[in-house]
Amino acid sequence: MAGMSRFKVWFAAVVVLTLVVGMGALVHAQQVVTIRAWTVGPDTPAFYRAENLELAAERLNRILEAAGSDIRVEVEADFWTESWDSYRRRAILAFESGDPSSIPDIINSSHLDIPIWADAGWLAPMDPYIERYWDMAYQDFFPHLWDAVSYNGVRWGVPQDIEVRMVFFRKDHLAALGWTPEEIEDLPRRVRDKEFLLDDLIDVAKQMQDAGLVEWGVIHRPTAGPDFFQFIVAYGGEYYDPATGKLVLDRDAMLETLRFFHRLTREGLTPEGMTTWAWPSVHQAIAIDGTAGFQITGGMWNWNEWQRDFGHPEEDLFENVGFFLIPAGRPEGTPNQLGQPQAYMITSASQNKDLAALLIMLASDVDLNTNHALEGAKLAIRQSQTAFPRFAEAEFLSQAATLVPDQIFLPSHPGSGFYSTVLYEAIGGVEVGMLTPEMALQQLEMRLRQQLGDDLIVR
Repeated sequence: MAGMSRFKVWFAAVVVLTLVVGMGALVHAQQVVTIRAWTVGPDTPAFYRAENLELAAERLNRILEAAGSDIRVEVEADFWTESWDSYRRRAILAFESGDPSSIPDIINSSHLDIPIWADAGWLAPMDPYIERYWDMAYQDFFPHLWDAVSYNGVRWGVPQDIEVRMVFFRKDHLAALGWTPEEIEDLPRRVRDKEFLLDDLIDVAKQMQDAGLVEWGVIHRPTAGPDFFQFIVAYGGEYYDPATGKLVLDRDAMLETLRFFHRLTREGLTPEGMTTWAWPSVHQAIAIDGTAGFQITGGMWNWNEWQRDFGHPEEDLFENVGFFLIPAGRPEGTPNQLGQPQAYMITSASQNKDLAALLIMLASDVDLNTNHALEGAKLAIRQSQTAFPRFAEAEFLSQAATLVPDQIFLPSHPGSGFYSTVLYEAIGGVEVGMLTPEMALQQLEMRLRQQLGDDLIVR
């Protein structure tokens, strides 16, 4: 292991020295090259997305010093904690300006941004750099993550993290209903084996309300997101056809999904104004006060948000909060959970692409990404990371990793973001009673056809 580490340092030093020589007249003694990076949470515990790039620069500078080079690298890393929409608006405005001084060298975002940004010419292909450092780092990445950052046969980013999404439930409320510890412990297995369906979840949520244990039996995320596609799969549907590369509107599964959310509000289990809630209110209800029985669009990173932002002890969370897959909606449906990888990307406007790529490689070191996994409640991106002691000893990460085999992704398709938005708006429409599920389906189909044209398959 020590030999491999020395080889890695030596090889990286050679790469950097070659790079420095190649820069010719651009390199001067004591020159500091500034690499600007924009990163996003928006969940606050994910700050290592920025800090790992700064730590990578420290490692790179030690290599440069040992090699006798006078060049040094400085990273200006920005970490965005406002909304996804505001982050994307900021990025697009910078890209459209065409001004290299306004555009970062490295940008971190969801894999769903890759198709649009790549088509616009804003990203540099990452394949040359991935191949350059393959035997040093990238051969160790979980293979399916490369699929998530690929578009039109090109890899446009380096996977930065992956998470799982789940249903959170209150163990203490189940116990108050008379469930034994063994029955509570067995619930995730029953969900996976389709012994506990979405209708069963509704029944239990009603029992919690009738017993006065909760104000709301079921809550969900108040903002748009890919989570809602999980319910299409739960009802046996599809949203993408890999054979043609087109998005799919499965009318039957979509109608069942809309009916499910309509039923939640009509039966008083979910507030009609759920999409107007603030995120802190969602967290407070499920994890802190326990005024909700189920949060059906939870994310594993919420676990650390509750500790970091609400000061809630992890031992209390383990005692009172459990999680499982999104249950099947009917016997032919599929229990599942959706992952949305984030990636580091290099912008086409960057004047320092080689150095940016080297920093991304170093920021992907097992120990640095484990810092992010532990602090931000994310899973490993590298196979060797799962055996890294600090990662392997993390109880919550180990439990969340059991959901990985049932993971789905949204496709790297330019229309995925639009599809996600119109689905969220359709759900909001049926929840407030402005639309029946049938009307919402009709409007959703019309909007998808208008926007996607031949890139949509309707079944």
